[in-house]
Amino acid sequence: MLVQYTVLLLLNAARGCLAEIELAQSEVPASGSRQWLWIESKTVTSLQLVDGDQSSKRFFDRAVLTFDGAQGQLDWPGGRCDRLSVDATRALRPEFQRLLHQHLN
Repeated sequence: MLVQYTVLLLLNAARGCLAEIELAQSEVPASGSRQWLWIESKTVTSLQLVDGDQSSKRFFDRAVLTFDGAQGQLDWPGGRCDRLSVDATRALRPEFQRLLHQHLN
C-alpha cells in the first residue's frame, strides 16, 4: 500500500525541488507528520528542520532556506546555492513523484 501525503509547499529549482509534505494521519511516524524533502535527478534527501519554522529563514540540518513567500534560495554547505520559486499548483514533476513514492515506501 502506498504512503499517502499532501504537498503543502513546492519550491522548484533548475536542478530539483524542495517539497514540504504532510503524511496522512495513518502514516505518521514518531518524528511527525510534516517532512521537508529535497528531490533531484535520482535522489530524495530528507531535511530536518532545526530552527525558523515560522520565519523567512529556515535552518535545516543540511541546508538553509531563505524564503519571501514567492521566491527563495537554498544554501548548501560547500557553497552550492539553488534558487527557488513557488509552484502554486504544488504538482510534482512525474519523475520526482516516482522518486518520492520510492522514498516514502
